[in-house]
Amino acid sequence: MTMHDKAGSGLQHISAGATLSLHSARTGIIARGRRDAANTASNPDYRQAVMDYNAGDFAAAAAGFQRAAEQGHAESQYLLSTMYDEGRGLPQNAAQAAHWERKAAEQGHAYAQANLSFRYYMANDFAEAFAWCQRAAYSKLAWAEYNLGLMYRKGEGVPQNDTEAAYWYRLAATQNFAEAQQKLAELYYFGQGVPLSYTQAAAWYRRAADQGNAEAQFQLAHLYATGQGVEHDYPQSRHWIRQAALQGHEQAMRELKRREYRDP
Repeated sequence: MTMHDKAGSGLQHISAGATLSLHSARTGIIARGRRDAANTASNPDYRQAVMDYNAGDFAAAAAGFQRAAEQGHAESQYLLSTMYDEGRGLPQNAAQAAHWERKAAEQGHAYAQANLSFRYYMANDFAEAFAWCQRAAYSKLAWAEYNLGLMYRKGEGVPQNDTEAAYWYRLAATQNFAEAQQKLAELYYFGQGVPLSYTQAAAWYRRAADQGNAEAQFQLAHLYATGQGVEHDYPQSRHWIRQAALQGHEQAMRELKRREYRDP
C-alpha cells in the first residue's frame, strides 16, 4: 500500500446535487450540516431560487442566488459558487466561483470552507488549504476531517504527523466515511500513528469494503489470504479480490488472473 500522488490523493470537493432542499437533510445540498437552517430558508430570493432550481430553470435560480448572495446570504453564496464552477445557469467562471466561495467560507459555511481548501490545495498552497480544511473539520464535516487526515499523513501545510492523521481519519471513519475507514485501517496495518493491530486493520477494512471501497476490498482479501487479523479463509479472500477487480482495481485484476488457474 502506498500513498497516492496529489492528483489521486482523495481530497474531496462537493458540488451542488441534482435536487435542492430547504431542509438540512443529508441527501440535499442546502444547509447541510448547518445549525441555522430555519434562518437560511427565510431569505425570499433564496427560497425562490431553490424552487427555480428544482424546476430546472437554472438561469433563474442563479439570478436568485446572486441577489441573495449580494445581501450576504451565506448559503446562497456557496450555491452560487458551485453554479459558477459547473457553468450551470450561467457561464462557467472560476474567479467568480472562488469569490463567492470565499464569501461563504468567511461566514463560517463549512462546505464552502472545505471547497476553498480544495481550491488552495490544487493551486499547491498547502498552508492555506490546511487552514481552511481545519475550519471545516471543526464543524464535524466528515470529508473535511478525512482531508485533514490526508494532509497530516503527507505533511502538506503542516508537519507530518501520523498520530494526528489517525485522529482525524477516525473522526471521519466513525461517520461511516469509507475512504477514511480504509486509511485508518492502513495505519493500523503498519502501526503508524496507532499501535500495530491486524485485528483493527481488518475491522476497518471490512467496514470500508462493505461500502464498496476497492482498495479496502483488495487489502481485506490479502488479510484473509494470510490470516492476519482474521481467520485464514481462501473463499473470502477470493470473494473480495473479485469485488475489487470488478471495480477496475488493477492489482486485484492481476491477482485474480493469477488465481484463475487454481480456482474451481
